[in-house]
Amino acid sequence: MKLFCNPANIRWLLAINMVVFATRVATAQCPAGSTANATGTINNGQITCITTGVTSDITLNNGAKMVIISGGTYSGNISTNNGSTIEIQMGGQFSPNQANTFSAAVTNNGTVTINNISLSNGASFVNNGTFNWNSNWNQGSVTLAMTNSACGTMTFAQGTTVANNSTVDNYGVMNFTNSFGISSGSKVTNRGRVNVGGDLSLTGTFYNENIAVFRGNNNNISSSTVSDSLVNTGKIVITGAVTSSIRTRNDGLFKVNGSYTINGSTFNVNNSTAQLRVGGSFSNNGTLTGNGSLYVAGGIGNNGAIAGYGAGAQRLTVNAASVPGTQSNLIFNTSLAAVDTTLYNPPLDNPASCAVLPIRLSSLQAVYNNGRVQLNWQALMQFDVRSFTIEYSQDGSLFTEVGELAKTGANDAATPYVYAHTPAVTGTLYYRVRETTVDGAVYYSNMVTVKTGNMLLTNTEVFPNPFKDNLQISMQLEKAGMIQVALYDASGRLVKRSQQTGLVGRNTIAIGNLSALLPGVYLLQIKAGEHIAMQKLTK
Repeated sequence: MKLFCNPANIRWLLAINMVVFATRVATAQCPAGSTANATGTINNGQITCITTGVTSDITLNNGAKMVIISGGTYSGNISTNNGSTIEIQMGGQFSPNQANTFSAAVTNNGTVTINNISLSNGASFVNNGTFNWNSNWNQGSVTLAMTNSACGTMTFAQGTTVANNSTVDNYGVMNFTNSFGISSGSKVTNRGRVNVGGDLSLTGTFYNENIAVFRGNNNNISSSTVSDSLVNTGKIVITGAVTSSIRTRNDGLFKVNGSYTINGSTFNVNNSTAQLRVGGSFSNNGTLTGNGSLYVAGGIGNNGAIAGYGAGAQRLTVNAASVPGTQSNLIFNTSLAAVDTTLYNPPLDNPASCAVLPIRLSSLQAVYNNGRVQLNWQALMQFDVRSFTIEYSQDGSLFTEVGELAKTGANDAATPYVYAHTPAVTGTLYYRVRETTVDGAVYYSNMVTVKTGNMLLTNTEVFPNPFKDNLQISMQLEKAGMIQVALYDASGRLVKRSQQTGLVGRNTIAIGNLSALLPGVYLLQIKAGEHIAMQKLTK
């Protein structure tokens, strides 16, 4: 069967594209005016859109932008200037080999891996995906702003200290494999989950509204501020020993598995359902007060004051027959139950939840054959769509309209579209689709590059179809190059791959050992240079 020899092939191409798109819903949206995979120096107003694996060095000047779309990976050396931005879309990967004096504003919806970085003023991070910080923090004197959303997971492999009046807001999951510190003037607010594998060092401010677990053996909490520097309205669990000289307010469950020592500061057990629970001994050299409860499994030493807020319901309940030293307004209850750490749920729910915004357009695909460029895409949501405008460009920057299609699908159904364009020029052309809603809003597809003119891949045949155990792919090459063949099942999973160096003229690739594949529909992709052919097959 010859590929792309007549317009009827459009139907099976669209059908099989729907299968592949279903495995990568959150694909590719290159911004208008961007240049695909541009490297070197990117200046103010310019955008480089990473669509594949790129390892070359890139410098982002003030006002420059890097966008990494689904399937794109950047792993080169990057230099950024204050005012530059980096956006990683779902399915994109940003893992620079080296990033010195990094000062870009990063928004991540995909995967970030940092192995060698030093930060500079202007750096900021908003994470909605997976963020792995494998190198040292290297914050230097930089004031940093970081937000981890409810969809985000951040993992720090080295010891980390937030310093220099920086702010960290966490709504998702933050994992610190080693020690974690918050320096004076800096503030961390946790509305999600914080896990710390090493010791906690706190001289700044930590607000916990959900769950925080610290697994270090020796934790030091101290601050000179007169305001509450450690505030817990959720659940804090510290598995080791703690020495604290910081003003603390507990409205939830504050549990220390080891010994707990308060030196010269105030700990407020701030409401009737709040509990300070200590698994070892408790030594108070400051002030413990409140109308909640104090549960201590070991002995209680008191060289300060332990007191309730007042009489009646304002008294503090202690699981002991008495306490030494200065005390007042206490209820002694040796039958007081320790709050169950596992079953305890913070009284305040996380105010944010993870919701992935729907992608309006699938990845745009383009194939050139016999003087025509065939474009295929899907509209994934159409409740407010008016039309689709097809645009092309010779430089990837200035686009011209070449046609328009009206919405044809149902409001809530993924609908395939196809458009064929006969360009009047040859060479490298750039295409994109502009979606316009009924209220005038505009959404762009990714930008695709098409090489027109002399074709590399022609006269392609695949047989047998249906197949059983073997396939043969025969094609005519107008110039030598690498041939890559990939077979996908109906779920978009790669099941077989082969490649060989093609010579000018007729070439044949044989694929065997296919008998174990289940009966069904498959997609064969044949790639030679920049040209791609696809064949729907049945087993």
